[in-house]
Amino acid sequence: MAEPDNDVTADAIDVLPEEEMRICLFSIGEDTYALPVDLLTEIISSQKIFPVPTTPSHVLGVINLRGSIVPIVDIRPVLSLPPQSTPGQIAVVKYGSMTLGIVVDNVSEVVGVPERSVQAIPSDYGAQAGKNRSRFMKGIIQRGADVAALL
Repeated sequence: MAEPDNDVTADAIDVLPEEEMRICLFSIGEDTYALPVDLLTEIISSQKIFPVPTTPSHVLGVINLRGSIVPIVDIRPVLSLPPQSTPGQIAVVKYGSMTLGIVVDNVSEVVGVPERSVQAIPSDYGAQAGKNRSRFMKGIIQRGADVAALL
């Protein structure tokens, strides 16, 4: 039997690797938002969007992406932001069996952040004119002096 002072397990420190999440940062208006890279299939430049009659105003229409019809949405109204005249880029997102494109102004970078850095959103965050835009946000990510809302 080993002496308690010589027991090597007493000196062992369980070091678990910190869980990291890869996110894509992009801007809409003056604000920075993030999406988990797992949801993104690609970022494409703006192209001809074909309007679809009788769709809600946030559905701009559809595009033909290599033979697949992809609906394109503008999330600015949901975030209580003014509309933009020309889309910048389109983030193609796959969530379950649904694929759609989200219009963004500019994609800045893909980074890894510790999962513990995702902070909860205060319940009154983003409440404007009776709309609670926080229901579309999973959390807030702080990177130095910058903050991004995780959609």
